[in-house]
Amino acid sequence: MTNPMQDDAEVAYVQEVTALATDLIATDDPYQVGLDIHGVSAHASMEAEPAGFMWLIWGALTDWIELKPDESAQAAAEMVRAAREWLALDLADREAVGGYLDYWVHDVCGYARRAGSGGRGPR
Repeated sequence: MTNPMQDDAEVAYVQEVTALATDLIATDDPYQVGLDIHGVSAHASMEAEPAGFMWLIWGALTDWIELKPDESAQAAAEMVRAAREWLALDLADREAVGGYLDYWVHDVCGYARRAGSGGRGPR
């Protein structure tokens, strides 16, 4: 059985992240909006299923700029790509969202997959 409070929290989180992703692709400073997505995700990670994974993604992307300033243009371009791909998702399709999260967490950001996960990450 699904917890309606969790569903409401997840819907609110997804709406907030979607609005921030829209802002990110329109700004000249994706880093600042990336920090906002990271922060929102940290606060929602206990109530909204995708938030913990988004926290990992946006933490890695913002850290990239902080730790490798000579690669900031490349990191910013990846932030824009992540936001565009999020906006292109059918957010009601859990498998599509899971595929996005899996790709960004593991293939782009480089976090290890758990043993026995079958190559697919979050759902």
